[in-house]
Amino acid sequence: MKQKAFTLIELLVVVAIIGILAAVGVVAYNGYTKSAKITAAKIQHTNIKNFIEASYGQCALGENYIVMNTCDNGSWFCKGLSVGKTPPGIVNRPCKYGAGSASNFKYNFTIHFQYSGLKNTYGLTRHTNTWQGGAMPNQCCLMSYPESNPILGGTDIWGSYGSGEIGVRTNIGGSEGNNVYLTDYIDWPKSGFR
Repeated sequence: MKQKAFTLIELLVVVAIIGILAAVGVVAYNGYTKSAKITAAKIQHTNIKNFIEASYGQCALGENYIVMNTCDNGSWFCKGLSVGKTPPGIVNRPCKYGAGSASNFKYNFTIHFQYSGLKNTYGLTRHTNTWQGGAMPNQCCLMSYPESNPILGGTDIWGSYGSGEIGVRTNIGGSEGNNVYLTDYIDWPKSGFR
């Protein structure tokens, strides 16, 4: 009785084909994950910018406060001047100039985004002082000095009372793993904060 079987050559050809497909698949997969991280960083940057613009718009239109997330460790930068009752971790930041208000933008917006579940899209951690918003792993955002350069996937927020604007810079990264920065400046309204 004649038995049918694969020859050694046939088996080697199949193994070689599988190896080639796996190598191509790994390269394609790495390309897709890089592209996904870049896209996620762009979206996160846009969401941060849009929230700040919308918040400033609310104040300029006469709202009394902006609802923001905050931390609960009792330190001065987590506290706010609550208006009405808010759930734990939420604060009504008054649309006026002064301690705990929305006008202390670089602190309060940074803390808000940290406690909104936003993360570094590359999974990187940059720990700094808690008051800068950097006490959590994989944090999205830090309060920084003007035009600093965040790590891949990170967002820096800064501003000054003199310039009347807030800056947002995100390192979205490039396809080669290089640094590519998106930067936006948002004018804070002249009304609503006085």
